[in-house]
Amino acid sequence: MDDTRIRKITRISAPKMEAPRKMRVAAYCRVSVDFEVNLNSLNAQVDFYSKFIKANPCWEFAGVYADEGITGTMAERPGLERLLSSCDKGEIDIILTKSISRFARNTVILLEIVRHLREKGISIRFERENIDSMSDSGELLLTLLASFAQEESRSISENTRWAIRRNFEHGIGNHVSPMLGYRFDGERFVIQEAEARTVRLIFDLYLRGMSPDGITSYLNENGHRSVNGRLFKYGCVWDILRQIKYTGNSILQRTFTEDFISHRTKRNKGEFPQYYAEGTHPVIIPQETFDAVQEEIKRRKALGYLASTTKNFSAFTGKIVCAKCGRTFRRSNTGKPGRHKSNYYYWKCGTRFSKGKVGCDAPLIPEKELYRISSELGQEPESLKRILVKENVLSFHLNNGETVEKEVCRAGK
Repeated sequence: MDDTRIRKITRISAPKMEAPRKMRVAAYCRVSVDFEVNLNSLNAQVDFYSKFIKANPCWEFAGVYADEGITGTMAERPGLERLLSSCDKGEIDIILTKSISRFARNTVILLEIVRHLREKGISIRFERENIDSMSDSGELLLTLLASFAQEESRSISENTRWAIRRNFEHGIGNHVSPMLGYRFDGERFVIQEAEARTVRLIFDLYLRGMSPDGITSYLNENGHRSVNGRLFKYGCVWDILRQIKYTGNSILQRTFTEDFISHRTKRNKGEFPQYYAEGTHPVIIPQETFDAVQEEIKRRKALGYLASTTKNFSAFTGKIVCAKCGRTFRRSNTGKPGRHKSNYYYWKCGTRFSKGKVGCDAPLIPEKELYRISSELGQEPESLKRILVKENVLSFHLNNGETVEKEVCRAGK
């Protein structure tokens, strides 16, 4: 019997071939506003890549990501971070960029990004060097060329720093940051009179006794705005009060850039010479007014918290300590029934002051009792080291090392 007989045969249809998916293509652009000219401007690059990608029928436009005015050695670039985020979400297959130096001059950062994207199957194509990061020789070439780009960046940075320091030696400043009261027109500082009036007001209010915090509130409540058109902040007022440039003079090289990779700015504490240049620009604050403010700053710093005229301080401030919670006591003139508010002061534990008796039930101490006991001990309040409050017993710690305990009539429980 023939075992090779034909059994039933069913034809298998070939699956329908789907059209290949379009590659999702994005571009990355970066310009340093100090060095790029019009043809290499950010808008020109964005426009070019948008048209270039859309013109390819096999590509799907996935956007153009860009950074303006940021150097290629900096790790934090918002446009690049958004691009990498889109890649991690699986929204991009190919990235186009003009050159290695436009993408990153830091070799370590470049290779980290390339390797991360290769693991996801995402290609970076560098137009000028004609390199595809997914090719076999791509990483080797990138390592070599990125090293050259990083060295170029270092050389540019060193040349720029040398030129700036030479200018410092000749009394020429490096005019970069905007400053309230002035605008730099490319050659010189020009006074902006409306802002200059605000600067003069800040100095005047401080010499009249107002704190920087109080000045900040006053300026904002009365419609004054910072150089960026925003509300004033405490730190901004402090900077203005200590800014010698308002006298028309400059201290050059007060800060320096640590290195060309991080671009981190540090205060110059003797690492490099500083230069005092007189008459570099118009005067907003007379030298004698500026000097008076600096002396007042020193005076208030020496007084500490006693410098404030708006807070309720006395000779006992900071010396009375709660034995229960460890907080210092605060002075209050809320008053006692039958007494006039301004004539009666007592001291309350800081925790009880903010949280009530639930937080701490330490007693209230009448101020007159503190003066009475100090007098009995033959001590001036200013000479006391510390007063520890234990229920109705006060431990007076004297500067000679002696401790004396006294009972006190409490203001309340």
